[in-house]
Amino acid sequence: MSVIPTDEWLKELIVSQRLNHSKNPEDLQRSILCGRLGEIFIGGSPDEIQFELQQQGLFKSHEKIDINKLKKQKVWEVVQKEFIYLKERWSGPNIPIYIFPITQEQTITNKNGVAYPNAMFLYIGELEKQELKALFAHEYNHVCRLQYLNKSLDEVTMLDSLILEGLAECAVEEIYGDKWLAPWLGSYSVDKMLEIWKGHFLPQINIQGLNNHAEFLYGGKLPQWIGYCIGYEIVRTYIKNHSSSNLHGKSSKEILAGSDFS
Repeated sequence: MSVIPTDEWLKELIVSQRLNHSKNPEDLQRSILCGRLGEIFIGGSPDEIQFELQQQGLFKSHEKIDINKLKKQKVWEVVQKEFIYLKERWSGPNIPIYIFPITQEQTITNKNGVAYPNAMFLYIGELEKQELKALFAHEYNHVCRLQYLNKSLDEVTMLDSLILEGLAECAVEEIYGDKWLAPWLGSYSVDKMLEIWKGHFLPQINIQGLNNHAEFLYGGKLPQWIGYCIGYEIVRTYIKNHSSSNLHGKSSKEILAGSDFS
């Protein structure tokens, strides 16, 4: 597998919308796009798949989409080329990659990506080429790491989640430069991160299930994006103390033990 020609799916959707003015656009999106994803979301109904994708950033069914903008950016070709490059570089898995326009409601970043062990979804607006490549690399790094962990998403621990994000950001930095790092990574001093790490993260470090890690990663009661910042700093200091070679093949505990957060 590789980049799926979702541009053809989108053309089909646009034509169907023109020919079926009376049909609910939500139903058309559900049948033409989400109905084709049953093998990725095993057991999920088209309704459930549509809800999940829209939560991630898929354009809303009433929004007008412009495929030509994405075609001019050559997003399918750029991602396919980068997939071949990184698959070889990281000895990564062969997965299907689905690219869709991002909802107009998400104008701050104009991009989002979601990685599963068996697939990847990218939601794209107008992006610079390097920004698109960095987004893809971040998500594909997740796929490679999840393959090594060989755990279900419900089995992934809090430490695994922190390392997952740290590895992806350090990979982007190594390949594309720090320009494309997440802007919030410099939000906190090392001393502040260590304080929060000891007080809030260490006691919960073995909590399983990605859904249980959201507050720690994104913030809420804790400072915003604090888990991303700590994960990045753990991996960054491991690389500083050792090297970046074969990081995917090291356990989360080994990376933590070799970092400044041990």
